[in-house]
Amino acid sequence: MNMKPYSHNQNSRSTLIIIENSSFLCDPRVQNEAFSLRDAGWNVSVLCPLFKEYEGDNVTSANFWHQHNREGIFVYYYPSSYRGDGFFSYLIEYLAAFYWIALRSWHIWLKTHFKVIHLCNPPDIFFPIAFIYRLLGVRVLFDHHDLFPELILVRFHGLRGKMLYWFSRLVEFWTFRVAHMVITTNRSFQQIAETRGMYPSERIFNVRNGPRLAEFVPLAPEPALKCGFAKMVVYAGVMGYQDGVLEYLESIRYLIQDQNRRDILFVLLGDGAVRSIACEHVKAWKTDCVQLPGMIRDKHLLRQYLSTADILVAPEPYNELNEHSTFIKVAEYMAMGKPIIAYDLKETRYTAQESALYVPHDDVNAFAEAILKLVDQPELCTKLTNFAKKRIAEVSWESQQPLLLSAYEAALRIK
Repeated sequence: MNMKPYSHNQNSRSTLIIIENSSFLCDPRVQNEAFSLRDAGWNVSVLCPLFKEYEGDNVTSANFWHQHNREGIFVYYYPSSYRGDGFFSYLIEYLAAFYWIALRSWHIWLKTHFKVIHLCNPPDIFFPIAFIYRLLGVRVLFDHHDLFPELILVRFHGLRGKMLYWFSRLVEFWTFRVAHMVITTNRSFQQIAETRGMYPSERIFNVRNGPRLAEFVPLAPEPALKCGFAKMVVYAGVMGYQDGVLEYLESIRYLIQDQNRRDILFVLLGDGAVRSIACEHVKAWKTDCVQLPGMIRDKHLLRQYLSTADILVAPEPYNELNEHSTFIKVAEYMAMGKPIIAYDLKETRYTAQESALYVPHDDVNAFAEAILKLVDQPELCTKLTNFAKKRIAEVSWESQQPLLLSAYEAALRIK
């Protein structure tokens, strides 16, 4: 990675990237964007929540107010108010985030006079803050990571869910209205921006999720990670309710208990709202065939797991959110040159194409049988991985970086 010298001042082109639902250290898309902008000569600041689990990484509740230099990226934190997944928990989290982002962004503005404010969703509630900066001459760039209304439908049901859905549609619309430029992660999101957001297509840039091939390279397998098992199947990603982890455990249970397959080690890497539930399920099974090590922040160790695995899985079930979302894990799996199993979702199929074995929606037994199929048919695995090695160049971050820089240049040209 080319690292140029930076001065954190008001004279250079500068941008502030805002994240609410993740840490900069755990968001590969935002990291890719920040480093690409840095290498293109931008001064990049990132504002994100400080989660307790990262306080040991030279950032604590005592010094979070200061800026932290991460390889030329100036990272600022605010206290996280995450309390869980209930309605009132989200309400407290979002209100607190709104307050802290308004306050901290103003302090950063006074220091840097950033030229672009780069909003990453979810949620879509920060358009009033962006509007204030727009009045000050700052260009507003909306980075459309997730479909916030569809995310609401996944998390909330009944009358409350419907009311929150329409509220989220409203704030999504106003976020589009405030933005000078919109970045989407795929064609599905672009269509939603054009139709639901009534946003002009000439101001939309489709910048897909993908790993940096120069850095995210396969490693030699580490047999010790298999713990003596003949085969290893790995999941790596967020463990939210919409990510299919609990449903995937049903596939694993079917293989271990119903099919008596004790020769396969299942490793689930990551953290999120359902990890504790998943751990309870696995504990009740009294098996050593399943491991949940948590979030792997060491990128080298993560690549070791992925490189050692025989099969990599993307078990996101069908819903309107997942159908139209691009999961970076799929491209990362392809970069490792490993066979993939996934449910047949529109954007997952577009990313992986013939690199994956697809399973009908929400059929957990079929997902399990697909695992056995790849375990027992090495020639099929070879076919999938050979295609992945050709396809990955088309969806890697290197292929998307010029589009990001073009979006920034276009935003600066708007009067």
